[in-house]
Amino acid sequence: MTDPRNAVAAHGHLRRYVLANERVVVATRRHWARLLEPIATTSLAFLLVGTVAQSSGLQWLWLAWLLALGRLLWKWLQWYNEWFVATDKRLILAYGLLVHKVAMMPLLKVTDMGYSRTPVGQVLGYGRFVMESAGQDQALRQVDWVPEPDDTYRKLCATIFLPGQAPGGRPPAQQADSRRPPALVPGNAEPRPTTQPIPVVGRPDGSPTGGADTAPAPRPGGEARVPEPWMPGDRARYPQHPKSGGGGPTIPEPFL
Repeated sequence: MTDPRNAVAAHGHLRRYVLANERVVVATRRHWARLLEPIATTSLAFLLVGTVAQSSGLQWLWLAWLLALGRLLWKWLQWYNEWFVATDKRLILAYGLLVHKVAMMPLLKVTDMGYSRTPVGQVLGYGRFVMESAGQDQALRQVDWVPEPDDTYRKLCATIFLPGQAPGGRPPAQQADSRRPPALVPGNAEPRPTTQPIPVVGRPDGSPTGGADTAPAPRPGGEARVPEPWMPGDRARYPQHPKSGGGGPTIPEPFL
């Protein structure tokens, strides 16, 4: 199959419909087998008109054959100007000879794709694709006469169901996350601590708030006050709740 990018670049009417930031995956005409019916009709009309004109001498019957020949030429021009294009963002069907028409379906709306080949299609090498979309019926719901259908099917599947991925490449999420650290697998990670260290906040003047490593607060006379040991239940000596020196925590009621 011809490189789809070269096919789009070689045809001006396709370049008008493909955006600059789109990656072309498939660009092809319909299979030549679509012209079999007009070719057969024109050939049969030639034999029939030639036989009748020779036996009866009615040469004006060749005008009927010219009509069949004109129909064949019209079908060929339609086939030549009809293209099926698939990019990494949408499906495009460009058709029409006098009136150019473009049917488009975003890849995000495609929910399923069917692929079938008749016995004649298996011999001649063409297939049919049926697109199921999330919205209403689209003009691109069914695409017939697709050449090289097996290769086209693989490319469409890789593009529709893995958008942004080139055929044979890595998924876009894997490409974007290639520089991120590997994810932690349950069971292999180191145990995390159940608590976090609590920072010690000092007083506004910068002095510590007291604790085991803090010296006792000095008395006004200059001597350091050493707190006497206190035993639970000794309420006579301590009518009120004792408090630790240096702004320490207050002993709660249940522990008295």
